[in-house]
Amino acid sequence: MEECNKTERTEPYYHAYEKRYQAVYAEGAEFWGHTPDDKALAAALAEWVEKHGLRGKRIIEFACGEGASGVILSKLGCIYQGVDISPTAVEKAKKLLSVFDNAGVGLLDMTRQKPDLTYDAALDVMGFHMLVTDPDRRNYLRNAFSCLKDNAPMFFFRQLYDENAAEGFISSFDKWLSVTRRSSFGKTAVL
Repeated sequence: MEECNKTERTEPYYHAYEKRYQAVYAEGAEFWGHTPDDKALAAALAEWVEKHGLRGKRIIEFACGEGASGVILSKLGCIYQGVDISPTAVEKAKKLLSVFDNAGVGLLDMTRQKPDLTYDAALDVMGFHMLVTDPDRRNYLRNAFSCLKDNAPMFFFRQLYDENAAEGFISSFDKWLSVTRRSSFGKTAVL
């Protein structure tokens, strides 16, 4: 992907995921990411639902992507709401979830907007780690926890973690770029 410089960037860096979804579908892929038949995801969600008594309860998924978790949770008897920043992913999820009466999905920027309703639990599969600045992560978590009932569980699944990540405050995307260029990862994947 092309690298954006400060003067060219007019929208948040994470809006690049919309272009990625479009590119993946243009190449003929049916899904980008996990699918409704992902056995590891299904097993983890079934265990989580059982452990926290979430059947019949309202669950919100942040960065829901194409709705695979929504299918799994709906089949487990949960009331599902997914939100994502990508209009293309949301449209795909709407089609996928249209067969479930207790499932919905919509556009929401979790770093700038709060969900309107209150939920019994929250889920994030491969989403949180895509926010690379500390202010965006802080805002995301503040907005996420603000829509949850007291003591509601939040499940983070398949998040990237690096023991050797640079320490310190990452205030901007440009700061993140400069830090990752010096990391041991070699080439940097630029959004």
